[in-house]
Amino acid sequence: MQPENETDLIIGLDFGTSATKAVIRDSFAATGVFPVPLNGAHPGINGYLLPTRVFRTGETYSLEQGTHRVANLKLGLLACRAKSPVTEFNDCCAFLAFVIRRARSWLFTEHGDIYRRHALNWRLNLGLAARSYQDKDTVTLFRRLAWAAANLAADPGADTITLEKVDHYRLRSLSAASDEPAGVADFDWSGVDAVPEVSAQLQGFMSSARWDWNSRPVMMLVDVGAGTVDSAMFHVRASADGGGVLTFYSSRVEPNGAMNLHRARVDWLLSLLPDAGNDEATGAHLAAISMPTDRLRPIPESVREYLPAYQLEVIGQDVDEDFFVKRYRAEVAGSINDAKVGKGLPSTQLQRVPLLLCGGGSRMRFYGRIGEAINTTPGWRVGVEIVRLPVPRDLVDTGWHADDFDRLSVAYGLSLAGHGGTTLGTIVRAIDVPEIRPYLPAEREDRFVSKDQM
Repeated sequence: MQPENETDLIIGLDFGTSATKAVIRDSFAATGVFPVPLNGAHPGINGYLLPTRVFRTGETYSLEQGTHRVANLKLGLLACRAKSPVTEFNDCCAFLAFVIRRARSWLFTEHGDIYRRHALNWRLNLGLAARSYQDKDTVTLFRRLAWAAANLAADPGADTITLEKVDHYRLRSLSAASDEPAGVADFDWSGVDAVPEVSAQLQGFMSSARWDWNSRPVMMLVDVGAGTVDSAMFHVRASADGGGVLTFYSSRVEPNGAMNLHRARVDWLLSLLPDAGNDEATGAHLAAISMPTDRLRPIPESVREYLPAYQLEVIGQDVDEDFFVKRYRAEVAGSINDAKVGKGLPSTQLQRVPLLLCGGGSRMRFYGRIGEAINTTPGWRVGVEIVRLPVPRDLVDTGWHADDFDRLSVAYGLSLAGHGGTTLGTIVRAIDVPEIRPYLPAEREDRFVSKDQM
């Protein structure tokens, strides 16, 4: 059967620490945006969040079960010190191949009548932390991962995903990345990319919100994930055709996400328990809940909700306040400091700065009070206004609510990247940005962040 039409389909793949999300976009259809229910057995938003884990039995991988459960996939790959990781790469590749295969299968099942007579050109954009985007080797590693996973998913001879098949595509990805012939592939090297998640979030914001970038070009983003918090300050120069330049003044990614808050709480509670021999059940319970990164349920708002049978009496700061002040707030303050002192961003551009607070963890009151913390820091002369991601117009009619969309916003933005005139265009990394001018604070207290301000 000869195709009657041709279209480009872009997969935006948000490879999260705890959950992975996917959105497929038809570049030439005004209503062709498809959030993919990767975990469709679950109701509501959880149906779109696939736990980031894979199982292996011998040489065979599975999403459902196996003798070995492999979690912590993304962080394990990023933490690997090898120049060309093998085991960590293979585990991530197998998982993402399952995700891509499931996403494409769902599209053909649910919308096969639309695309049956189309020639399909596929693209894949994989999210990457802005800080990691400054490292060209990491960008190449994630592009290789995207290329290998996409082509493994499309391989008709890989009905079962085995270690041999995964390793085959890992080795071929090295050739693809070095411009050497990598053989016939459904996805060529130019059809995959690793895109900063911050820019993806911003693309979604720009396509959905009415914003005067000429008068308020400086913006801050805090993306609270399960494992990490990404914080960045940047300048947007947008043009009428949707292109432009996104210039990072600063970007940080640190392990201050919701699951690391959860682990810090558990460790703190374990340290407070009486002799373990007198309370083995409580200690075992805390130890059992401390490690999973593929958890979909929200964590409690307060450490005091973990053991309701106990009464906590704390002198000084508890673990929540300690984590907020010394880790979360300090990271965000560091991003501001990098832009203000490191790049010389003048104080006149640091008033009423829109702070885009997003990510699954941002719904917690614990993380949501960061705006007030910034605005009340004495001597900083920085003011922010928290803004939330609106639901894009092409999803409003499908019933998506803002409280759910923020979990898909990175995948949505990734599906926009490379989409004709809607792309942001040039991304300037913070390490490539020279100082705007020598930084000359008006007062000495404005020169640095003191320990009392963190």
